[in-house]
Amino acid sequence: MRTIPTTIPTLSDGVVTLRRPEASDIDAITAGCQEPDVSRYTSMPSPYERQHAEAFVRDSARNWEQGTSANFVIVDATTGELLGGCGLIRLDSSDRVSEVGYWLRGAARGRGAMTRAVRLVANWVLRDLGFRRLELQADVRNTPSHRVAERAGFRREGEVPAPGRCADRSETMVMFALTREALDAGSDE
Repeated sequence: MRTIPTTIPTLSDGVVTLRRPEASDIDAITAGCQEPDVSRYTSMPSPYERQHAEAFVRDSARNWEQGTSANFVIVDATTGELLGGCGLIRLDSSDRVSEVGYWLRGAARGRGAMTRAVRLVANWVLRDLGFRRLELQADVRNTPSHRVAERAGFRREGEVPAPGRCADRSETMVMFALTREALDAGSDE
């Protein structure tokens, strides 16, 4: 069963825009993913090289077509500057549960860009695609990601072992979740 549409939407709130990763983004993705805080708290290769960004762009298009993940780049809605990435890294179509993951360039932090991006993805996956639950896992040491989750309306559920993709960098994650009911009740405000 297909869980995401083959047509890649552009999501925007007028401040940030989420769109499909393109070849023209490769240099900015490479630079952003080389920042220490990005590699410290994500499952991205370290050191991150241009070939990784090229594969990300190529694989993102294929994964959209196959319905296995949904990766976006986050850009400034006015300037088009690439700020980071956000997307659905795990999709469970039978249980209608997905997981959001993200990274943000250092220069873009502290302005609410990631909270806005996560809200856009949450609205899309829970309202438009009809999923019932969106999860977000953040390393226990990654306090800024905890704040993003809370500001985006997610509820902290507790600590869980790091998934295999993060096991070489993290032992314990904090699990956050947002349900469609909570989103509809206004927890995203």
